[in-house]
Amino acid sequence: MTESCGVGGVNPEQSVEVRLRDRMAESYAAIVQQRGAYWWYAVREFLLQQMSLWRGGWLYDAGCGVGLYTLPILERFPDVRVWAVDFSAESLRLLEAAALERGVSHRLACVCADVTAWTPPEPVQWVLCTEVVQHIPTVELRRKALRCFAQSLVPHGELWLLVARHTWSDRCRGIPKELDERDRGGYFRMRFTLAELSRLLQEAGFGHIRFFGAPIPPPRLGHRLPPRLWGVAHWLQRLRGSGALGRVILAQARLC
Repeated sequence: MTESCGVGGVNPEQSVEVRLRDRMAESYAAIVQQRGAYWWYAVREFLLQQMSLWRGGWLYDAGCGVGLYTLPILERFPDVRVWAVDFSAESLRLLEAAALERGVSHRLACVCADVTAWTPPEPVQWVLCTEVVQHIPTVELRRKALRCFAQSLVPHGELWLLVARHTWSDRCRGIPKELDERDRGGYFRMRFTLAELSRLLQEAGFGHIRFFGAPIPPPRLGHRLPPRLWGVAHWLQRLRGSGALGRVILAQARLC
């Protein structure tokens, strides 16, 4: 059952994106594939290998969308239960339908809410937030989201956070860290440096922070490569200093 919030239940800064995400929900999985499925799935597989989900427990998928992480987690790890939270009611409707079809809906709790203000009824073992914080349009809202994630975790629980990186190439090409297209019906996007992301995590009370990169080939090449080559990328990601590689940053953090 989905708890509802509606557009009025989110910050005014994000109301445009709520409507956009509702409209995109039906085609979102296809959009991910078109933009370069190879790197996206390689990163997801690496993350699921690292999270020790075999231990079982509750996971909070913050900004879950249509369940591109939620559904594989429920299917592969039968001892994991998931709080799936998003401000797009249409995305959650599609997620619930897919979970019911795949026989995993009994371990799924969907909540239509804003991740900058929601925490689960009881602390969880993991908070997973992928490509969400980069769309939160103000520094204070990003800080609120990270504080909520910290409050959501049991002692020694883990946050796994994936954001877009502001690379050296971006700086050379004059690509800004922030791009706001909400006045044209789009959404806010931000790219982070390692220093900025580290500061956000520390301000929220996280320590024991480790960064991983994503040395994945660009989409045009990646589409032609077989999935078995993911292992090469995953080996590179485990190396010390991999956080400086690739176009996204994957952070693992625990409470201080």
